[in-house]
Amino acid sequence: MTLLGRGKFGVGLTGFAILFLIAGMIGFTFEGEVEGVPTPNAPNQAFFSDEPLPSNPLIGILSTELTLTWDRDDVWIGIVDEDEKDRCDDVPSSFFTGGLGCDGVSTNFVAGDSSATAETGFTWEMESGTYFAALGAKDGVLAEGTEVKIDYEAHIGHSLLSVVVSMFILGIGATLIYYGRE
Repeated sequence: MTLLGRGKFGVGLTGFAILFLIAGMIGFTFEGEVEGVPTPNAPNQAFFSDEPLPSNPLIGILSTELTLTWDRDDVWIGIVDEDEKDRCDDVPSSFFTGGLGCDGVSTNFVAGDSSATAETGFTWEMESGTYFAALGAKDGVLAEGTEVKIDYEAHIGHSLLSVVVSMFILGIGATLIYYGRE
């Protein structure tokens, strides 16, 4: 690579790093709805969404903050990993008593829990893996067919690793520009 070629390549790297830094500071937000959660027809029992929550395949490189909100005060929402959902799916329904099954107290939530309220919702810094929304009725059962609308908002931005990599690329680009000048 000639000296002039190094300078042009350095300008390209530097431009990419600056654009990536700016894009990460602004971030990207997408919204959606959690679907396939059955009506909680038993008090304080966890019911799980059929479909997993959206995931970030670039965890570690990009940070994702997920916010869940819902439209009813008489239910709670939590997030569980796939292993906990499978464990709860295997528990016979006769064991849904306090502390023995998968209720709002004994379920191992990664975020949210039976004290979560619709007024505030909750925010969770996503981790790698497959996660599901868990839903339960607070005081009693909900009428069959009652719908609970659960919305999510995911904000993707920089992680520490992406900032360090961007700064490293910026440094390489600046070095190539310096040594590629005439």
